[in-house]
Amino acid sequence: MNKPDFITGATGIVGRELVVQLINSGRSVIALRRENSDVNSIEKLIPANSPLKWVMGDLNNSESLEKAMLGCSRIFHTAAIVSFHPDDAKNIISNNAEGTANVVNAALHTGVKDFIHVSSVFALGHIEDELITENTPFEESDGVTDYARSKYKAELEVWRGQEEGLNVAVVNPTIIMGAGDFKRSSSELFSQIDAGIPLYPQGSNGYVSSADVAKACIILADNRVWGERFILNSENLKYKDLIRSVAQALNTKPPAKPIRPWMVGIVWRAFWLLEKLTGKRALATKDSLSMAQLNMSYNGTKIEKVLLQIDIKWVYEPVSIAIERTASAYLSASN
Repeated sequence: MNKPDFITGATGIVGRELVVQLINSGRSVIALRRENSDVNSIEKLIPANSPLKWVMGDLNNSESLEKAMLGCSRIFHTAAIVSFHPDDAKNIISNNAEGTANVVNAALHTGVKDFIHVSSVFALGHIEDELITENTPFEESDGVTDYARSKYKAELEVWRGQEEGLNVAVVNPTIIMGAGDFKRSSSELFSQIDAGIPLYPQGSNGYVSSADVAKACIILADNRVWGERFILNSENLKYKDLIRSVAQALNTKPPAKPIRPWMVGIVWRAFWLLEKLTGKRALATKDSLSMAQLNMSYNGTKIEKVLLQIDIKWVYEPVSIAIERTASAYLSASN
């Protein structure tokens, strides 16, 4: 049997897909987990007695990382905190940027050369009403979030690893549609819409299925496509249309009214006040609401062109199918 693959963030929205796809393709997997991680939901998706080994560890514990990945063939680094809440700023930088540096260093120390990093389009520049590509440079500005900074810094660590001897491939997904913890990350959108949200943002963004992100990581690693980054984006959609599709899949009522520009300040302050009064995390923050008013679009065709050169045809899964599958998983988990 091949040496195992090592996965960080294996219980996350992309990591769980990687576990399933790698196991189903005949690979063995060592997956990093924390003490309170939900592993049962993933083990239900793979055959009994699959070659999956869970190991306890933390991105900020270099010793645990090196011990866990020793003897592995490849590293799929998917772990990240996705949040735009100001209270999470310190943890975001610590986990996403410093944690990635630790994973890179552990790979260098243990001699695991192949490193596939799941980054984000937030590590790229954000220019409204222009098609963003892999060459759109990250730039500091007032609208840049701590999450974006953390993903940009994380990528710098990965490219530093390449300079020090790693074989590196980076994927930059847009908003990921897939099952996971429906209380956080992009999966939380399904629980929010099911609970009922009164308004929808007026902007647009790109979307891709978690299955496609995992599939791309594996194809790039299997075919040793190194030294490249790829935006992964199936479709650019208005938030209005995306939210309506999710609501339809959940058989719930979508919001009927848009958030007008003049309303943004009122809405985020109302959410902030509600959080202070109830202790429950706000559904949206100043940063997340402001970003959702922007019209962002992404070009995800580079992976198609590069893979075609090695006779592999890449076709994105339609976002509608990813929504239906994720909604089904959410409803099953809720019952």
